[in-house]
Amino acid sequence: MLSCVVGMNAQQKVELRTPKQQADVRLYDEDNNFLLTLPMTFSMTTQNILVVMLGNDKRLADEQSVWMFSEEMNLADFMRINRNVGATKSFKKQHAELNSLLTSQRKIKIHRKFDEGYEVILKNAKPVFLKIDETASGQFSFYLQFYVATSNEKYPYVLTAKCKPVEIKMNY
Repeated sequence: MLSCVVGMNAQQKVELRTPKQQADVRLYDEDNNFLLTLPMTFSMTTQNILVVMLGNDKRLADEQSVWMFSEEMNLADFMRINRNVGATKSFKKQHAELNSLLTSQRKIKIHRKFDEGYEVILKNAKPVFLKIDETASGQFSFYLQFYVATSNEKYPYVLTAKCKPVEIKMNY
């Protein structure tokens, strides 16, 4: 049986007792300010792959997007390569590095990295494929890391906040 609890930022408990279940996770910045609600759908395959669909067919929030990275990146280098992305002064000051989506990778890892190293969720679900280690058993936790961006007159995407990691606890 697959059981999952979404905690910390969500301030709610979601237990997956069926092969597929949806949860709305509330994202907060590091100062505990509410940013937006991110729909997540969890589904387990027979090949030990947890598929997490992030977003749905509705726009997340006005002028906001959620960003996730499949590998760590230097913020300055990332912005130099992606000219349509900016960052607020406070974001640049606090976050020189952009962390990977998966912040703890002992028993689970990203199965399929993102084509450009990142994905943006505005509308429409984005899949994340996580491979569970074959030796994993019992209860374990991992954390998902997200960033929020808005738009302004100069850039379509301005990174404004690093979200507190979302804790996922699994019984496997």
